[in-house]
Amino acid sequence: MKKILFTFISVSILCASLNAQTNTTTPTPEVDRKEAEFDKKFRFGIRATPQPTWYKSDNNNSKGAGATFGFGFGLIMEFRLSKIIHFSTGIGGDFEGGYISYRNDNDFNVNGILTSEGEYVESKDGKFTPEQQLANGNTQYILKERRVKTTFVTIPLILKMMTDEYSGARYFANAGLELGIRAKTQAKDSYVSGIRSTVSGTNTTTAFVGEDELTKSDINIGKDASLAPLRLGMNLGLGMEYRLGGSTSLLFSANYFQSFTNLMRKDSKYLVKATVPNVLDPLNQGLFMRAVRINIGLLF
Repeated sequence: MKKILFTFISVSILCASLNAQTNTTTPTPEVDRKEAEFDKKFRFGIRATPQPTWYKSDNNNSKGAGATFGFGFGLIMEFRLSKIIHFSTGIGGDFEGGYISYRNDNDFNVNGILTSEGEYVESKDGKFTPEQQLANGNTQYILKERRVKTTFVTIPLILKMMTDEYSGARYFANAGLELGIRAKTQAKDSYVSGIRSTVSGTNTTTAFVGEDELTKSDINIGKDASLAPLRLGMNLGLGMEYRLGGSTSLLFSANYFQSFTNLMRKDSKYLVKATVPNVLDPLNQGLFMRAVRINIGLLF
């Protein structure tokens, strides 16, 4: 984190020094007009954002295990505060995700019960009752890995520090916050093993499920996500604008995003950790989004 902030501050100082340099080109009415068009008080635009995304975990029992390739899009609104400083906001939708692996050894594993409808059963104070375990069609799984997929409505609050125009291009560093509103949270889970209960009359039998049933997709885990569907994070980036004509410019930037808020409940209501000697407790969860956002857009 310190390295990221140091790099960003260094580049910001460089941008400021470039902006302070005297432009050796003799000003003309045509140049002045083009620069004025390129620096309107209010600009509107659109963006598309391919982005690798992943999760950072705050515990060793469930940790980030790889990135997924997400995508975003949205509208941009930009206000000129001064010749150097612009304020950028807007609204968009970002589709993100990442892999989580769960600890599984002789001393620890993570359990969950799925109904025949593919929904997780809510535990009772970190434990599953015999009625939940042995209900008809319920399967008790030991989790191995989870791929989380989320949809967020995002609102950036960014300050941009701009250089002067050089050969039709302006360069900038930006920094600020991003507010996210969670709209959807799904998972694709893979399991070490699973035991299914079948009730016939007064008889209950259990059996291990086959290999083809050790992966389940499109599981709704929204009820186990944080109670407040809000996310706050930091957004740092570098980029450039290239004037295509008039006030229209092509925008390109690379931004690093880091969330400050946990995606999930701190203590799961649906996943239970089993430790030796035979102690059951809610699974501790702490998943924080990371992303590198490649923004490509148009400003008008």
